Formats: sequence, C-alpha cells, structure tokens
Amino acid sequence: MLLTADARVRTFLRRSSIVQVATLSPKQRPFVTPLWFVLHGGAVYITSGYESWAARNIQQHPEVALLFLADRRVHADQVLRVRGTATCHRGFPPWSVLWRVAMKYELSPRALLVELRNLRKWHLRRDYYAQAKGGPGYLRIVPGACEFLRRP
Repeated sequence: MLLTADARVRTFLRRSSIVQVATLSPKQRPFVTPLWFVLHGGAVYITSGYESWAARNIQQHPEVALLFLADRRVHADQVLRVRGTATCHRGFPPWSVLWRVAMKYELSPRALLVELRNLRKWHLRRDYYAQAKGGPGYLRIVPGACEFLRRP
C-alpha cells in the first residue's frame, strides 16, 4: 500500500513531526517510543541505534503500529494509525533518506530557529547519540493498513 496515495493522509503526514512506534518485546510486552521519521519510496524510515529497544523488538517481532500526531491547531481531533512490517538495518540509511531527515529536522527554517535557540544544549544531543548501543541503525517500515482515529 502506498501510504501517500490519499491526499488527506499526505497532508496529515506533512504536518506530523513525531511518530509513536509501538513494538512487542521478545516476551510479548508492548513498548511505545516517540521518534522522528521521514517517508521515502513508499516506506517510513526512522533513524535509531541498531540495538535500541525498538530495534531489538523489531528483530523478534517485525509487525508494528505507528501513531502519527499532526499539528493540534489543524488536526485537533485526529490521529493516523498505520500498521506495517518493519526491518532493522545496521549503519546509516541511504543518502536520499538522510537528506530528507536533514531537510525536515535540521535545515528547514523552523528547525534552524529551534536549533539556534538551543545551541547551548547541543552537547546533550551528542551525548544521547553516543550512548546508542550497537552503533547507528535505522528502521524501515513498509506500511499496510492505515486509518484515522479520534484523538482521545
């Protein structure tokens, strides 16, 4: 299924910056974590440590649920739930995906303003990424069914 085939879904995803990724642990316990995402080639890409909780869970149970939240001012009553199959990959994603990440989270005018406001906290980000077990990695989720739900 091409996630961006529906204009309403495309608009919603364009206004979303965080996705809640729901996975199952090896002991079948649910785990949810908020992560940055980009879309590329009909898949959802998420950068993460290769041995992060989400990555380890996906290696055992590849079925995931994604919950996208858009700008509350525009989509105050909706969330988008997507079910899909995920794979975990060691290293960095393709350059085309990294470019999308940079444009969405680092180089857009809004992102640059946030970065400049938080210049004194950049060391925290460096420390956060340095603790990633197993080195860099990324998740690739091939979407299946998607539906809009009412926001609680």
